[in-house]
Amino acid sequence: MILLELPEHQSPYFYAAAEEWLVRNASFAEEVLLLYVNQPCVVIGKNQCLWSEVNWNYIFNPQSIIVRRVSGGGTVYHDQGNLCFSFISAFDEQKVNNYKWFNQPVVDALGKMGIDAAFSPRNDILFQGKKISGNAQFTNRKNILSHGTLLFQANLEQLRLALKPNAFTVETKAVSSVRSPVMNLSEVYASSFEDFKTTLTKYLPIAKKIVLTKDQLLAIHQLAEEQYATKTWIYGKSPKAQIQKGDLTFSIENGCLFNVRSVTTQLLLEALDGVEFHPEAVQPLLNEIHPQHIVQQLMKGIFF
Repeated sequence: MILLELPEHQSPYFYAAAEEWLVRNASFAEEVLLLYVNQPCVVIGKNQCLWSEVNWNYIFNPQSIIVRRVSGGGTVYHDQGNLCFSFISAFDEQKVNNYKWFNQPVVDALGKMGIDAAFSPRNDILFQGKKISGNAQFTNRKNILSHGTLLFQANLEQLRLALKPNAFTVETKAVSSVRSPVMNLSEVYASSFEDFKTTLTKYLPIAKKIVLTKDQLLAIHQLAEEQYATKTWIYGKSPKAQIQKGDLTFSIENGCLFNVRSVTTQLLLEALDGVEFHPEAVQPLLNEIHPQHIVQQLMKGIFF
């Protein structure tokens, strides 16, 4: 196993882009492992509906970071107490959905640290019946990526707030996440996060370490900027959703509003059709057609 050491303190978009770029462009004789730590963010599966997966108070908080990854799977929360790991290797049919193939070294390393982890039927890693690691895969039939997380000292309160179900109806055909009880390994393993990461790395079967070249880093940064950090990728890739929120109904498609209707009042809302679903795009249009008190009511009804 080769440890590819990524530069630290990069954006979550960079790390998501690094995984995809390596799968599509790299060739390795051995399995490659990436270990990285993200700043606080929510990471959703490629084909998931953002509007049904993430609490809207989080989505519309200007400080929030949302990442749409290249793999499937469910929505997860990352922060500096969460260790992300990714395995990349040459494609082989027997590796597809075979999470044990990739994650056994992680489970073995945890065992050597006195953490008796186990696999679940849902491809998670559990400890004492609670989820400590969620996993997902992506392949282009050249290489295969299998990646996951290890909750060590994550802010579980922020995790629950970010992923708290919204108090209104969202209908979508997208695959939904399966909610599971989670726990931090710091509850049973007394050390700092850095010590946990260092010890885990020591017990993994790493034969050598490599780094990315300057040209590879530039290509990954470009992919992060041109795809992963864009609203088109984050919001526009969400499957169509139909929303029933108070006395308003509307749909969101390709990141835009459509068919906004009020079931109790006759309001002029046709101007919102095709508008980017974001407060900064919607409010100026509402200001043109409605008095301020109506605008405030509509903004609260649509977004918050």
